[in-house]
Amino acid sequence: MNPAILLVDFVSADREGLQSFLQSQQCDVDTAANGESALSCCLEMQPDLVLLYDSLPDIGSFELCRRLKEDPLNQLTPVVLVKPSPDQWDVQRGREAGAMDIWATPPSLWDLLGRVETLLRLKKYMEEQAKSVVFSLARSVDSKQNLRNGHSKRLVGFAEQLGESLGLGEEDLHELRIASWLHDIGKIGVPESILLKPGPLNAEERRIMQEHPIIGEKICAPLKSLRRILPVIRHHHEKMDGSGYPDGLRGEDIPLKARILQIADIYDALTTNRPYRGALPSEEALRILFSEVEEGWLDASVVLKFSQICRENEYLPSGKRTTLTPDYV
Repeated sequence: MNPAILLVDFVSADREGLQSFLQSQQCDVDTAANGESALSCCLEMQPDLVLLYDSLPDIGSFELCRRLKEDPLNQLTPVVLVKPSPDQWDVQRGREAGAMDIWATPPSLWDLLGRVETLLRLKKYMEEQAKSVVFSLARSVDSKQNLRNGHSKRLVGFAEQLGESLGLGEEDLHELRIASWLHDIGKIGVPESILLKPGPLNAEERRIMQEHPIIGEKICAPLKSLRRILPVIRHHHEKMDGSGYPDGLRGEDIPLKARILQIADIYDALTTNRPYRGALPSEEALRILFSEVEEGWLDASVVLKFSQICRENEYLPSGKRTTLTPDYV
């Protein structure tokens, strides 16, 4: 995939020439000629680099840089300010606005390309390091709920087989695998006293627990490589009748990958030991899934397909039959 660059400058022959040159070097380049279009383009294209020239008619470059960096989605996006002859005061103001660097107008396009390539390598490294931290946080959540240790690993297998049986392509399956690992990362912000409570949650505890999809989305949002799984993280607790959280989505408005993940997640919660009960047998867990279809909560076609997979493969875990206290949040 080519790196994406947003070039913010007034319309001129110089801008068009720079855009053509960068495109010839295998970069995807979009342009913006004012502050508002720069903000909307940045949100839409999610660039790997913003080159912000000090030439806009409606807003100063320092103020626009500050507004760009205020958006959490742009936290890892390098913004470079380009001025004809920046001084030390400009450098200080640029850093305060969140710019990664401030450049004098490069003497040649090739000189600019060298600097751009260096920043793109740095951006890639930053993204990889941040992604590694995010996965470490997700693993810590998985181990924190130690009675469900290995939950995310099992979930990857369940969700992948279900996704394949529903005809998802390889790219969607890859996103589903990542979402399976990261879906509960927002629980890093939930106190252990709630996560490990040996019994049903009260109203306030449930409210706190129900914030975890939004927290997870915010944690993952700055990473461009995770943007496509954000709807899965946010919506894997929605219900088909609109009674789920956090947004009360209904039916087909709930992303299919979120519906797949939800069913696999509930199944694993039911067939795994919890603080307040032992693991349920596979057949009882499936019975509960179908009862939630009847309640209008789960996608009937996805639950039916999942039950077929379970009965055909006989690989899914089962345990001693116990009285159920549903609390798989």
